[in-house]
Amino acid sequence: MGRGYGAAQSDRIFERIKPATSQDISTQHRAMTESQPRIAIVCFSRSLGGLELSTLRLVRTMSAKGVFAEAVVPPDSPLSRKAKEWEVRSVTMEPRWRYGDYFAARRLAAILKKNRIDFVILMQSHDIHLASLASQWLPQARLIFYQQMDSRHDKRDLFHTWVFSKLSLWITLTQRMRENALAFTRMPAGRMKVVPLGTDLERFDPSLWDKAGARSALGLPPGALIVGVMGRLDPGKGQELVMRALPSLVQSHPNLVYVIAGEETAGESGHKAELERLRMDLLLEDHVRFFPFTDDVPRFMAALDIFLLPSYAETFGLVVIEAMAMGTPVIATDAGGVPEIVTDGKTGLLIEPKSIPAVSSALQRLLDDEGLRRSLGSTAKEEARRRFSMSHCVDEILKLLATIPDKTPS
Repeated sequence: MGRGYGAAQSDRIFERIKPATSQDISTQHRAMTESQPRIAIVCFSRSLGGLELSTLRLVRTMSAKGVFAEAVVPPDSPLSRKAKEWEVRSVTMEPRWRYGDYFAARRLAAILKKNRIDFVILMQSHDIHLASLASQWLPQARLIFYQQMDSRHDKRDLFHTWVFSKLSLWITLTQRMRENALAFTRMPAGRMKVVPLGTDLERFDPSLWDKAGARSALGLPPGALIVGVMGRLDPGKGQELVMRALPSLVQSHPNLVYVIAGEETAGESGHKAELERLRMDLLLEDHVRFFPFTDDVPRFMAALDIFLLPSYAETFGLVVIEAMAMGTPVIATDAGGVPEIVTDGKTGLLIEPKSIPAVSSALQRLLDDEGLRRSLGSTAKEEARRRFSMSHCVDEILKLLATIPDKTPS
């Protein structure tokens, strides 16, 4: 086995270039460029949400650090269009079948080989199979799965064991995810690490935003108490729970408005219509607003008095971190990875999942106490900046890549 990025190569791949004379600058720049790891981040999703945007943010942040990074995304998709809008380096291709697409594997291998990719980071579990097939034509590329969605499906069968054996590293967002992955796969514990996903904290600076201006831009009433949620419109996201808690709350707070921002999952429909009917049935037309998905998250958070995440289970909750970074007080479900982000009573309030009384009680507490809202928001903002920047996330990933040995030639 070669010495790899974890041995001699790591000393030069990730080191900072020493000061040089003007005659040496071009030579050093060439050496630095040649020795940096070359990374492709693959996401074949045709949706556009947190996972997809994180793909582009990772590429953008790596590129800003001088690392060659590119996204591999489906052509003519929301993700490819967003990559172009953000000026993120990307290439497009798409498998025709979920499994066994030999020709797509050859195309992926050709793309990665052309750009001399060292590390392939896969953002979705069902993309691992294609990359595993492609790896037979890639003598140097190592595969890394950056797991974004928790799973408790048993994948200890021979097929998944073979697919996962092609991975050099498996990264989870939380310790709970890691424990579940170890329990339901045969992946060695030594190749499974935890790196919480970060966000672009430069964008989430509350000093750059004015609440009145944000509300005006979104068409929200300036004097309302606004509670908001952002995410997919899905029964498991718990938007219905909040709506059912509202009738009693608007009695004491008639200026209360609940804002739901998000779209239904691509290929699925019906839940938004159910929520709209519920709004009518509960006579909440003046208290519930629907907004489409937006990546202008800082403006949305700036308009809120409270951010509420009522999901039945949440793998991680990046949107919670974004609310925290904006100093917006958070109420979130005590499930999944959220308790590894929010400290109950200090950086937010945690509530029992699937409980209308829990939602109602926590909302009533914050709606009645402006001082508590300010305290929670201020502490949360500092915590987000300390732990959850995208720059810190990328640094941790690069450190892990530096420990992966070269592939043994077949």
